[in-house]
Parts: sequence; structure tokens; C-alpha cells
Amino acid sequence: MGSRQLYKCDFEVFGKVQGVFFRKYTEIKAKELGLHGWVRNTPRKTVKGQLEGTLLELNEMKHWLSVKGSPKSHVDKAVFGALKPLNTYTFSTFTINK
Repeated sequence: MGSRQLYKCDFEVFGKVQGVFFRKYTEIKAKELGLHGWVRNTPRKTVKGQLEGTLLELNEMKHWLSVKGSPKSHVDKAVFGALKPLNTYTFSTFTINK
């Protein structure tokens, strides 16, 4: 598989991640990396989403979600689903789902 092989990955981030612009910063970082997908708040006070991109892009975003986040957030943990190969992007861009 070449370096442009696409994958998708679900994620959920736990900690102080609501009310601190976490979704907005996630959208900015994802677009900066060229990722597609979505992010949203959950009723459990976590943030969930799905990422689509190359391994390099996904690994950089996973690191960012795990240790950085928005400036006022505090990430306790980030959980990632298994990588699943894609033939093409499912989403046209990265969006915040309300």
C-alpha cells in the first residue's frame, strides 16, 4: 500500500473538553493536516468524532488529541478505534456536528 493509502478512525476524548473550544481547535488542526471527518460533543461530556486521512496525518492528529487539544482543555485520555482502509474520502471536509 502506498503512502497515500487512506484510513478512517473513530475517536473519543475524555477530560475537560466541553466549553473550552475543543471542537473548534480540533476542526482547525484537522483542516491544517488535510484530514476529513467530523467532531461533536456528547451528553457524557466527552468529544467524539471520526478522522479520515493517511497514516501520517492520522498519527499526528491522534497525538494532538491525546496530549494537546485546545488551550483551555485538559485531556485525561483519548481512545481511538481500529484503523479501517478507505478507497476514497467519505466526507468532503472536516466539520463540527452540533
